[in-house]
Amino acid sequence: MPGPVRVLLWDCDGVLQHGRFDWRRRLDARVRPGFARRVFEAELPALRGERSLRDVLSQLLEEERREHGDPGVTLEDLLDLWEQFDVDPEAVDLLREVRAGGIRCLFATNQQDYRVEFMRRVGTYLDLVDGAYWSSRMGAMKPDRAFFEHIVADLGLPAHEIGFVDDVPANVEAARAVGIRAVRHDPMSGAQGLRETLRPLIGDR
Repeated sequence: MPGPVRVLLWDCDGVLQHGRFDWRRRLDARVRPGFARRVFEAELPALRGERSLRDVLSQLLEEERREHGDPGVTLEDLLDLWEQFDVDPEAVDLLREVRAGGIRCLFATNQQDYRVEFMRRVGTYLDLVDGAYWSSRMGAMKPDRAFFEHIVADLGLPAHEIGFVDDVPANVEAARAVGIRAVRHDPMSGAQGLRETLRPLIGDR
């Protein structure tokens, strides 16, 4: 059985932090059914670093006004959605424990420019890790193969010495396809479930 990895990549949303409410339901209730889908589709170029989140959302709101009238939400209302999350303190404690045990820990997360800057300002969040791979700064997003190939090349390690944890099955499969030892975390299982999920990557601690 393989031993602990040398580097562990951590997804953020769904693993280390969790939203405070159902964004889709709230947006659809406030504007109209289907509006949330348009928002998240509009976000994709920003997640890949092709445009800023402000630009894509401003364009979306203008299109919404032309097609359906005043949406009843402002650009700032929409931007605020990406600030509404809470860091899971028990998951963060586990990350600290893993890092203290000698495994390098880095974020590997899909985030657009607005969210990156917000997360960088939240307390000492970035002090928890040895670095971060943000999709918008890499020009590729999970589950694109290029996202994981870039990380393997940048780390300069054999892929099997790199671990990855994410809550999205497609992202886990994409990481495994390039040789990374990836595991899926069920957010409903909490920090104890996360510890068990990570055991093949970090050993007994």
